[in-house]
Amino acid sequence: LGSFFLAGNQWPAWLNLDWKKVMTGQLWRPFTGFLYYGPFGLSYLLTIHFVWTYMGTLEKLQFAEPWDFLVMLLFGAASLLAGVGIGGGNARFLGHNLSCFLVYIWARTYEGQEVAVMEFFTIRAELLPWFFAAQTYLLEHEPPVHDLLGIAIGHSYTVLRQRKRLAAPGALRAVYEAR
Repeated sequence: LGSFFLAGNQWPAWLNLDWKKVMTGQLWRPFTGFLYYGPFGLSYLLTIHFVWTYMGTLEKLQFAEPWDFLVMLLFGAASLLAGVGIGGGNARFLGHNLSCFLVYIWARTYEGQEVAVMEFFTIRAELLPWFFAAQTYLLEHEPPVHDLLGIAIGHSYTVLRQRKRLAAPGALRAVYEAR
């Protein structure tokens, strides 16, 4: 939050994803791109709330093994990087894309459950990603293209996981089991 206030509510440029600068050795850029959720405001606070709530629930209740949760995050991050790169989208929204990815997976996991949205009203869990997209459109006055990319990649992950096509590599499991 301090960087927003010190930089006039702007994300620092040295943290943006820029592939040319990554190739010159600034290897942090693909990772820090996922930390930006938009300018500080109502949309930012709602996004952070959703990520905190739903990612925590997924981690604690749905992934018995930590390596499975890491595979989910790596799949989402790699797919989002590829999707933004191929689609020519703006890579500054990667944090928001990842939150849409996580909310979609959470919504599919808890399909049919009633969800309180900021304690104002309730909706069914499977409608939450679409509420997120509508929030982007209404609060930011832009088409929810990035939300839809996160939803599409979340759907891909869900299908691959149900079909047992995604599994943690043995080496990753060994790292966790050695601890």
